[in-house]
Amino acid sequence: MFSDQQYTGQALPHKTICLTFDDGPGESKDNGPGPKTAHLAQYLWEQGICATFFMVGKFIDKYPSIPREVSRLGHIIGNHTYSHQQPLPDLLTKGEDVISEIAATDQLIKQYCRNNTIYFRAPWGIWSAAVAAHLNENIDNGLSHIGPVNWDIDSNDWAYWRDGGSAEDCAQECLYKIQELNGGILLMHDSTADIDHIRENNRTLETIRILVPQLKALGYQFAGLDKLSLTFLGRLATTRL
Repeated sequence: MFSDQQYTGQALPHKTICLTFDDGPGESKDNGPGPKTAHLAQYLWEQGICATFFMVGKFIDKYPSIPREVSRLGHIIGNHTYSHQQPLPDLLTKGEDVISEIAATDQLIKQYCRNNTIYFRAPWGIWSAAVAAHLNENIDNGLSHIGPVNWDIDSNDWAYWRDGGSAEDCAQECLYKIQELNGGILLMHDSTADIDHIRENNRTLETIRILVPQLKALGYQFAGLDKLSLTFLGRLATTRL
């Protein structure tokens, strides 16, 4: 069921991180900068970390083998709408088709979802109680939705890739923010849904390769969203937008 409030990780134990990645899947044309969703999933699997990849349906259609590989490596695939074109409250206000934004991506990812459960994140984290009510009244596909899942820590990675920043600087900002809150749900982007040059400059894999060893050395633990939900979802702190 879609909640009228967004879930965050404020109730997570101290020094616990939940890694989440938005806007994929994607892949680069060569070994240079660019989205590397499958390689990112592989690295995290090697590190014993389960992450959640909130995927955009139009990119699942473009790269159908990547979600299969990400799921095979034990990660969670979440719904991040089909087109990521506008905030859902705006679409609803305009009378446009909000339902298919969710339902179409549900169809693409349901084969990878455990226990008939699909985690959902709203584009740009923009949400409303009216959207929740509309979806709950009109989506009846036999799937259980949990969300929207928001975040506590914004890596700001997309801005680094927009401005030609380095993975080292992005990792340093992430580490500072994580230590400031002592944990929570971290937002990163394995690709970019909207702006080509940001997508092409993506260095999230390189950032994660720097950040994960630093966090482990500092004693941080990593929790998958499914484990988080079983233990904490009922009492997660929430924020209303």
